[in-house]
Amino acid sequence: MEPPSQDQSATVDELVDACINAFDDKGSPADPSQVRMFLMMHPWYLPSTDLARMLLLKSQAENCTAELRTKICHLVKYWISEFPAEFDLNLELAEQIKGLKDLLTLEGNECQSRLIDIENVPSYEWKRQVTQRVPSVSKKRKMSLLFDHLDSCELADHLTYLEYKSFCKILFQDYHSFVMHGCTVDNPILERFITLFNSVSQWIQLMVLSKPTAPQRATVMSHFIRVAQKLLQLQEL
Repeated sequence: MEPPSQDQSATVDELVDACINAFDDKGSPADPSQVRMFLMMHPWYLPSTDLARMLLLKSQAENCTAELRTKICHLVKYWISEFPAEFDLNLELAEQIKGLKDLLTLEGNECQSRLIDIENVPSYEWKRQVTQRVPSVSKKRKMSLLFDHLDSCELADHLTYLEYKSFCKILFQDYHSFVMHGCTVDNPILERFITLFNSVSQWIQLMVLSKPTAPQRATVMSHFIRVAQKLLQLQEL
């Protein structure tokens, strides 16, 4: 993909053409990072359904050669493989891509049609669940809702794991929704991530203030200072 000159920005159409032409005959992009960046960021200024429509129109244009059509299919294949959640969560987009595949088949372009396959796109519905049941473990150990059975390193590891699991559920659409609306309304995954952070802060306050004497509170604070030091080592702070 050739970068735009300093005095002007590339148009959306030019960016799409650059992504298409980035693929060789074997379906490998010359610069995967730039193609991936475009596919990741395009929803900010171009709905995915509009991008799919552009690719369909380009594949059906009179001046579209078989080589160019194959590159378009490679781009669609790459899009599906890198961002399957988009097709799983956007039924209209999935139907458009199915339409492109069916059209290629009807026109006798079987080889190109086979490059496009969204039938096996995994369901990401589990990522959208607000709650998750934790599997039981066979090894029994002393448990406490106060987590006072954990040393500072163990507690830091648990907090890191909880935040990691919550962070992994956030999709690009969640960030986009927050920027567009300025709030977490109808955005339960991002809301839950923020709630987790706030809950940990409130829990630490409760642990400190629940102790009746100053020396006891100082002991708890020292414990959480050690937890913070371990989190810093884990690059969690």
